[in-house]
Formats: sequence, structure tokens, C-alpha cells
Amino acid sequence: MAAVYLGVGSNIERERYIVAGLDALELLLGDLALSSAYVSAAVGFDGQPFLNLVVSATTGLGVGELQRRLRQIEMEHGRPAN
Repeated sequence: MAAVYLGVGSNIERERYIVAGLDALELLLGDLALSSAYVSAAVGFDGQPFLNLVVSATTGLGVGELQRRLRQIEMEHGRPAN
């Protein structure tokens, strides 16, 4: 098992998407440890302020598989594919 640290944030319907993301991460990774949340201004574009936090967990997934599943969670919650 390896420790992972993930940045989580949103500036669109912040509480809704962060809660949904944390629920999905808990299903994927199990117990999560959360940092305090903080607000930061959008940088490089006009937009609402972001709500951000860091999540830590442990996983047996490899880096590539973890990345694939995290991207899948983002897409399932409306993040556009880039």
C-alpha cells in the first residue's frame, strides 16, 4: 500500500462538487484524511474563487490505474475532457 495525496478543488458549485468528489474518492480509496479547506482566487481567467483542500489515503493501485480512475471520477462529475 502506498500513501497518496490529492488536491481537490472547484470553483463551480463548489460544495456540491467537492462533496460528490470526496464521496467518490472514499468509494475508491476507503478512509480519507482531509486538510482544512481554503478559498483562493481564480488565476489566469475570470471566475469564481476556488474552494480547495488536500486528501490523503492509501492505495494498492498503481500510478497509471489510479490516474485513470481519478480521471473517470472527474468526467462522471462533469469535468470536460481536455
